[in-house]
Amino acid sequence: MARVDAWQQWLDRQPASQPGARWVLFQSTTLGACVQLLAVWERGMLAVLPGDDRPETLARLREISAGQLPTTTVDGWPQQADQSGNPPSKSHIVPTAHVPLAPDQLALELCTSGSTGEPLRIAKRFDQLDAELAIHQQLWPLADTANGQVSLSQVSHQHIYGLLTALLRPLCTGVPFLSEACHYPEQLSAAISQLASQGYRCQVISSPAQLARLPQITTAEAGQVLRVFSSGAPLPEAAARHAEISLHAPIIEIYGSTETGGIAQRRQRDGAEWSPLPCVELRFSDEGQENISSQEAPTPASSLWLRSPFLDMPTEWWPQADRAEVCEQKYQDGQQRFRLLGRSDRLVKLAGKRISLSAVERCLNEQSDVLEIRCLPMPTREHRLGAVIVMAPDAIPHDHNTRRALIAHLRRALMPAFERIALPRYWRFVTRLPLNAQGKFTSEAIARLFADLDDHRLPRWLGEHSSGPEQLTLEAEVPDSLIYLEGHFAQQPLVPGVVMLKWARDLGKRLHLDGQQVDEARFIRLERIKFSSLLLPGMRFTLDATLTHDSHGLRIDFRLASSAGLHASGRLRYSVSGASPLSESSFRQSPTSLSSQPPAHSQEAS
Repeated sequence: MARVDAWQQWLDRQPASQPGARWVLFQSTTLGACVQLLAVWERGMLAVLPGDDRPETLARLREISAGQLPTTTVDGWPQQADQSGNPPSKSHIVPTAHVPLAPDQLALELCTSGSTGEPLRIAKRFDQLDAELAIHQQLWPLADTANGQVSLSQVSHQHIYGLLTALLRPLCTGVPFLSEACHYPEQLSAAISQLASQGYRCQVISSPAQLARLPQITTAEAGQVLRVFSSGAPLPEAAARHAEISLHAPIIEIYGSTETGGIAQRRQRDGAEWSPLPCVELRFSDEGQENISSQEAPTPASSLWLRSPFLDMPTEWWPQADRAEVCEQKYQDGQQRFRLLGRSDRLVKLAGKRISLSAVERCLNEQSDVLEIRCLPMPTREHRLGAVIVMAPDAIPHDHNTRRALIAHLRRALMPAFERIALPRYWRFVTRLPLNAQGKFTSEAIARLFADLDDHRLPRWLGEHSSGPEQLTLEAEVPDSLIYLEGHFAQQPLVPGVVMLKWARDLGKRLHLDGQQVDEARFIRLERIKFSSLLLPGMRFTLDATLTHDSHGLRIDFRLASSAGLHASGRLRYSVSGASPLSESSFRQSPTSLSSQPPAHSQEAS
């Protein structure tokens, strides 16, 4: 508790140190967030948890708060040092008196985009948080027992799901937690392996985005994962099955939202239906029938209402923006089980016609090879829809002709049931939805998927994955509208070699290695550059980039390939601080002027 006392003393030195003050709290480590949260609460203050650390987000919240808590040290202390450069000693920390807390007192505000995309702040009282933690402990006991249990997280504690399961839950039950989130599959595998060798069993807090790329743990580690939680979006059945096999543990999905807290849970091995959490009352009624009796038989597809101690007003019915299909078989406690059918508010008006996005998605989902789909109105293309289709890797189109044939097939499937205006115009085919750490399909991901419609210099972004901060793999297509295809060449347009180098360079700028990034001003030269085959319009490709440090400085190794084979590979060399970079003038010429001829095959430069 010395760290908590140190942060309380830091708060006491601030001008706005009175009880009730609101402090913005964003920490990358669970330990840092934990000690600051306790310090704020024990001073009778309110924590404001932003969902991201973008400068504009933090600046907006600072304007309506007492200030922002600074970043902690790795082990949770304030960033203060004595004359020798050491952090404050425990012996210098004097325990301070705590402000009494009441159950109905506001504990924190969580920031969420809401269904409209506009920022919202959702307040939570202590009694709301305590009620949900009690249900978790009832359903999924967690304790610091003799066999040892540890909590591992792959999600952010800045959101309600991660806050409850990855921070408050282990804190309240006295179970150790890993401070650093295991964002990458290799990190999770290494953490499970290390803890298993010491006799610990792990509870893993994850999301659909993370579970889609799980590592296969070894036989020796089997049984050392106690359970895995997932939330943020429904987990596809195939991903749930893969995760259970990979981790040898039950995958428990929690359905809910920031406003409602947890609503229901399921384990897909036992069925696709959701079972309400204890203390959560559900009501199924058609829109507008707000006074329907809970004893009346609901329609097959109804709006979902709930009453819960996790809500701000626990005795009032809350309308959830989802439609549900009630199952005939009830849960073991008599509660009604249900299937989710999508949001009830997903109606858009296109050219004066009301279109149900959920209905379009259901029709497309019935097609073979379609695993998941999201339809959306295009903000920069009036009266047209976009569609993001998840397919198995062997069903994904890899060239212009197969892509056009697939689009034509999907449009024909829609024509009998929908007017032409409801048929998507813009299609993106992916192997998995680009979800954020909370399992959300965000406006930022949508913008990246369709960015090439407005910026014809970009490849068509279809997702990316990484094994660590020093490596990144981009999945993309060559759009027919790519500006660099003009004049290269009339008989057969192709992507100039210098454009492939530019894409590799842009990807490499995003890599980190032990806190280092490449500095564009310190570019030296290209090495081992090879253009092996032509990259044509409509081709789907992967671009892999890895940042490495050697005796000559930093280098980015890249490889651009498609189902047709390797197209380009090589290295980008950068000096480090203290070395003299060479001029970049030769590299900065326009892509068009450097590519008056097709890329030479199998030529190598050093």
